[in-house]
Amino acid sequence: MDEIKPFNKLPIIKYFQHDLEKIKMAYRLSDSIRGDLKNIRAAGDQVELAVKQFFIDKLFPKYHVCDGHIVDRNLKASPQYDIIICENSKNPVLFNLADKSEIIFYETVFCFGEVKKSFYDKDLLTDFAENIKRTKHELVRDEIPSNFIECANSGFHVEEALTTLPYRNPLLSFMLFINSSGVSFPKLSEMLNDIENKNCPNFITFLDAGIIINVNKADFEKGKITINLYPEFEKEESVWVLMDLQGENNVLTYHYLLIVEHLNNSIVSIPNLRDYTRNIFDFSFSNFHKI
Repeated sequence: MDEIKPFNKLPIIKYFQHDLEKIKMAYRLSDSIRGDLKNIRAAGDQVELAVKQFFIDKLFPKYHVCDGHIVDRNLKASPQYDIIICENSKNPVLFNLADKSEIIFYETVFCFGEVKKSFYDKDLLTDFAENIKRTKHELVRDEIPSNFIECANSGFHVEEALTTLPYRNPLLSFMLFINSSGVSFPKLSEMLNDIENKNCPNFITFLDAGIIINVNKADFEKGKITINLYPEFEKEESVWVLMDLQGENNVLTYHYLLIVEHLNNSIVSIPNLRDYTRNIFDFSFSNFHKI
């Protein structure tokens, strides 16, 4: 019998090297813009745009990636987020603003995130946590039941739940920092523990250090890792830990795969435009005239 020659094992980490270099190049250029031109806003934008382009390149055409605001059917709008990922096939964009940011229908949103050069102020976390809290509390959309199966733009319900989560359209959030210099991870852990899990980012990435993620505390104390990608739904005690992935390539790759796992296991819906037009135009009988 002829011997079967085995396939080569794909060194997938190397395929993110080019993406990593573009982000780091933007980071280095932002230092020059900040130092030489004294333009702080443009320096921050340089890194944000590079990370946003990374997601655009990786997730197109199924997903739409942008920065901007999320709006619900009551016309309440979120603060501006650096990264918003939504379903491209469900007409997610309500409006394009002059600065290229967008207003996105809440029904179509999978996740949002903040991108920063470094953790230069402890208020970055507390402010983002407050925005997560306000977004989840103020914005309204229907929860998609855990036993719902999507077919094209419709679907049906089955007897058994398809996820351990209470619904199929959970909102995920993250923070991504390029540089970890000056960060005290024990203090950062304390800050996270002082915030309710439902208001924390699902994970925080430091490109040069690793990913802060929530894990089951009992398992962790036994030397076992059980990751809680959605800490707000966990009933058992948990703890925030730093996952050291031994290299920026590994960190960027794992960060991306966490996002993809969320996208693959979530479903979002189509905005009901009648709800939006009803609030936009506030129709009454006086608007209608016999002709």
